[in-house]
Order: sequence, then C-alpha cells, then structure tokens
Amino acid sequence: MLNLKFLIHILEPDFTKKILYLILILAMIPIMDCILFINFSYLMGEYLFLAILLLLSLSGFIFSRHLVRRTHIRLKTNLHDNIFLLKDYNSLPAALMVSFLLIMPGIISTIIALVFSIPCFRNNLGKRISLILKIDWKEIHEYLNIID
Repeated sequence: MLNLKFLIHILEPDFTKKILYLILILAMIPIMDCILFINFSYLMGEYLFLAILLLLSLSGFIFSRHLVRRTHIRLKTNLHDNIFLLKDYNSLPAALMVSFLLIMPGIISTIIALVFSIPCFRNNLGKRISLILKIDWKEIHEYLNIID
C-alpha cells in the first residue's frame, strides 16, 4: 500500500541525497573487498580465499535468516498480545540491513554486519534507519492490529 505522503517524501531532494550517499557508501564496500581479495590471494591462494568468502556468505545467509525469523516471531507475539515495543519494531530494518551485509560476499561487509548484529548496535542502527525513513511504527502497529 503506497502512501501519497511517503511518495512525496521520497521525491524530496534531501531524502534523495541521503539515499544516494547511502548507496555510495554501500558501493564502496565491494571495492574495498576486491582490494583485500587481491592482497590476500597472494598469501593463501585465490581458490582458498574464494572458498572462505563463499563459506562466509552461506553462513551469513543462515545467520540472517535466523535473525529475521526471530524478529518476526517476536513482533507477531507482541502484536498478538497487543504490546507495542519500539525496540522490537526498530530491530526489523536493522536485521534486514545486517542480512544484506552478511549475504553480500566479502570480509569487510561481514565484519561490519557482525558488529551491527550485536543487540545494542542493532537497536541504534534500526532507530537511525527508522528516523531517516521517517517510519511511524506506532501507526504500523495499530494498522496491523486492525488487520488481525
């Protein structure tokens, strides 16, 4: 369901500039990983290093699937009990960002994602993402209660 207010918000120049800077920062991570790959491939061999990257990506997928599933279960339980905890709602966009960074192959993205998967950092990341996107979690919680 696309809200007109959200569409107008997306078209604002400041919001678009923030999103472009975020994309730029996220695009720098694979470039730094390529530099790391070139440097480490001389030390341990190309195929061994690629196997390590593949193993990190697959384990990141499994971990992120568990993290997102656990967050959804916690949200559904609180929704069923009609409990609104902003911390739980903020952890959802953070879990998705951590999942994106964990699945993306690379050592630097994996390290950043593992740091952000620590609960205190994950809550702060989710709060910042929600503030940047101006998500009203209370309104979403009330809407989900009406649907249920």
